[in-house]
Amino acid sequence: MRYLLAISFLFSFLIGVAFGQDNAKLVKVKTIYIGDLGREEGSDLVREKIRVRLMKSGRFAVVETPKAADAVLTGVAGVERRYNSSINTDSSGNVYGGGGTSYAGIGVLRLVHFKSEETIWVFEYKRGFSFGSASSRVANKCVEKLLKDANAAEKYSGGQMTK
Repeated sequence: MRYLLAISFLFSFLIGVAFGQDNAKLVKVKTIYIGDLGREEGSDLVREKIRVRLMKSGRFAVVETPKAADAVLTGVAGVERRYNSSINTDSSGNVYGGGGTSYAGIGVLRLVHFKSEETIWVFEYKRGFSFGSASSRVANKCVEKLLKDANAAEKYSGGQMTK
């Protein structure tokens, strides 16, 4: 019995290290306050899209004050605008230019336990190809990862809620 208990403890510890989070505290989080996500362009839009997606998930309730929350989501998120331009000449020596604007999502977020002020979950947005706006991609990936990690934490804790 001790052997199984020791193996279980070690496995839980290694999963927590691998996830980079405190699984026991993540399991207990039911309410989230979405804090400041920085001053990047589009940060308010990403914040609101995260709010809507969390509310739709059914797993978390989004509250309007930090004191009403189990945890606070904070960090930096937004949209980075890039201008591309080029000047070329054709075989006749005519000069012509081209260019455009592209947008890329950025995001480094963390979930902080309200009472202990410990970071219990982290997320870094990695750019990739997908459809939709840059702000939607950041919000979608953030919420998808949080839900996946919260479900995994519940699974590894046996679904038990401890106080």
